Amino acid sequence: MDDPRSVLSIYDLNFVVTKLERSNFPEDRWSELGLKLHISQPKLDSVRAYNPLDVKGCLRRCLILWLQQSYDVDKYGLPTMQLLATVVEEMGLGGPEGPLLQISDLEYVFVTLNEASFPPMQWIPLGLALGLYQQTLDVIDANHYGNRKHCLIECLSQWLIRADHVDAKGKPTMTTLCDALEGIGEKAVAAQIRLKTFNQEQASSIEEVDDRASSSGYGSHFSKQEIQEWLSEIEWPSEIEWPSEIEWPSEIDEFDKEELDALEKANIILREELDAARKGIDAARKANIILREELDAVKKANIILREELDAAKKEFAELKEELDMTENQQKQ
Repeated sequence: MDDPRSVLSIYDLNFVVTKLERSNFPEDRWSELGLKLHISQPKLDSVRAYNPLDVKGCLRRCLILWLQQSYDVDKYGLPTMQLLATVVEEMGLGGPEGPLLQISDLEYVFVTLNEASFPPMQWIPLGLALGLYQQTLDVIDANHYGNRKHCLIECLSQWLIRADHVDAKGKPTMTTLCDALEGIGEKAVAAQIRLKTFNQEQASSIEEVDDRASSSGYGSHFSKQEIQEWLSEIEWPSEIEWPSEIEWPSEIDEFDKEELDALEKANIILREELDAARKGIDAARKANIILREELDAVKKANIILREELDAAKKEFAELKEELDMTENQQKQ
């Protein structure tokens, strides 16, 4: 989906989920996201009731409600990636595409591409995929003709300052960069960048927690070594005992009714399309029968014409024979 302002539907669910997953959206914050998207608390409670142990399932059902416009659309607007990005940014998560890049990140982006073995000769397809106009790329090519490295750097700088149609393709982030790379066939480069970016973020977060835990005055007066020794002495259960019976709600809530209504409407549409297809088939069959009847009539007419032609030939032969006899008699 090139334009983040395009209205989303339930058919875009997997696209939206994938975008959030790639940006490492914390699934346990699905309820906060739902409230930010103006889904009512009772509906979110229903989602939680039917997915008490599955935050991923809760996030998915929350997005279903949003994509089905189960909120005040007139007041808060139709579901779009632009709206979702704004909401996620308000949650302090940097948007579903990841942290926004600035022109100051030019060296970082260029080095990352270089380390991932991105071929500089592909800078024009990359620029187009990132939302730059061909005219802009032509100017870059003219200014740095033959120097693909400089062309790539200038291309990235134009992307980072969000020139041309960049925002419509997706604001400058490492996620949108990887999406563009995949779009031009550089999937290996994109995969390496995703892996590197994710691992660095994960490592930095672990180191931060590790440093804070070992620092004085954090949480308690115990040292990191004392905490580790204490944890090693705990007898952890080998198996988790889940309750044998879970009391699920007996009544169908509003969320399920809406989902059922949507499925029923889709079923009606499919039935109507099936009936229309059947009518088309019947009409085609009738037309085929008519054509066959007309063909048979033509064949019969052809047979009659052949018989008449044979009769005419025979009559002509008889007349010729009589004419010959008459001529012979006159000669005698």
